[in-house]
Amino acid sequence: MEEPFDAVITGLDEAGRGIGKMPSGKTFFCEGVFPGEKISCREISSSARYSVCEALAVFETSPSRLSPFEPGKLLCGGLPLALLSYPAQLEFKASRVRECLERIGRFDGNLLDSVMNPIVPCDPPKRYRNHMQYAIAGGSVGLFASGTHELADYDGELIEYEIFTLLRSALEKCFERAPTNLFEGLVLRASRRTKQLLAEFVSGSTAPHEIVLRDCTNYIMSAGVRSAFEETCKENGYLLNGITLRISPDKASRRTRGGMRATLCGKDYYDEEFCGRHMRVKAGSFFQVNTEQAEKLAELASEGCSDAKVIFDLYCGCGTLGIGIKKPGQILFGIETVPEAVESAKINRSLAFPEGGADECSYICKDVLKTDMKALIKNGKLSHPDAVIVDPPRKGMDPGVINRITEIAPESVVYVSCDPATLARDLKILTKDYEIKKVTPVDLFPHTPHIETVCLLVPPKERLHFSAV
Repeated sequence: MEEPFDAVITGLDEAGRGIGKMPSGKTFFCEGVFPGEKISCREISSSARYSVCEALAVFETSPSRLSPFEPGKLLCGGLPLALLSYPAQLEFKASRVRECLERIGRFDGNLLDSVMNPIVPCDPPKRYRNHMQYAIAGGSVGLFASGTHELADYDGELIEYEIFTLLRSALEKCFERAPTNLFEGLVLRASRRTKQLLAEFVSGSTAPHEIVLRDCTNYIMSAGVRSAFEETCKENGYLLNGITLRISPDKASRRTRGGMRATLCGKDYYDEEFCGRHMRVKAGSFFQVNTEQAEKLAELASEGCSDAKVIFDLYCGCGTLGIGIKKPGQILFGIETVPEAVESAKINRSLAFPEGGADECSYICKDVLKTDMKALIKNGKLSHPDAVIVDPPRKGMDPGVINRITEIAPESVVYVSCDPATLARDLKILTKDYEIKKVTPVDLFPHTPHIETVCLLVPPKERLHFSAV
């Protein structure tokens, strides 16, 4: 084992790990420590470019640390900033967006001074997640420690709805009475507005589906899980809409949260109110995990679409963002590659506009990259868009998609990003034809390193200047 050494933490990386220098000058990353702290640590893994270290002690503590460092304590993998004050979290996230735009996008600092808005905080920064994915191990239900398959202690009040905390406790009592190895995960989703809740159990069994389905159904009913969930929901003003089962027997299906789904009881969806409109969220479908903050994100996105007659919503998912900001009379056209999401979008347009307007929303199931929007407009199959919304996955947009957008030349482009690095990369290409009008980070995920950013682009009055590469 490597000998311990002392170091000063100078920053945080994109995963929320502390950054420091080893005595050799090599960069290292270390979980659970924050900028300004002097620590003792040891190397636990190494590559040619950097090392990963484990903190042994903290000699000088950051004023932003909320509780003392505990050596050897398992840290929850999803919450690396949980012990950092919320103002310091916001400062880190806003700085990360700007740093990516400067370093990767090569945008001039004066330009960023003029277009960047302050980060939009989450108020309050707790109990914000409408969607939690838990591991089940040894009769306990929780979150894994970073890099392990051991459950870590964490403060549920930081992130999960209170009803989720109560349901986890109720399920653990069922496991005490009737131990089982049938399940490896639990997904809980709910709306605090409609008071509806959906539960999904996850099995990794490789047995035939009909056997897994039979055994899991029998357990849910005979071990009192369904009745415990219904009773807990009722006592707290919620309705258990349904319980589903997802069978994900291989690494690929577990990673993508895919596999075979079946409804064990009730329905396979719950209803939500978003931007004043009724939405339906099905098991397995995407919906922003922080409803209130997602509405602030939608409000920012709507600024680029307010005067548009026709809006294209690319990577539209189940349609929530486009539907949420659409005004009466505006035509909305969505493109999404996941068939289930497109079907959900079609349901949502009917639910959101029960008194008319659903016919102004249309969707196709196709890869955005393979959709020749210019040809569809030329052939009269689509109207020319005044505004285009893009909400791509973490990997950002393919250059071909950017070309598709610039070919049809909308009057505004609204880029909603979940990764500042890929946002900066894509903006560097987009700003050959557009200029940045506004960049606003929005914190949807307190206590994690993740940050959403809304960027509004418009046709340039003059070509933007980049700093030297």
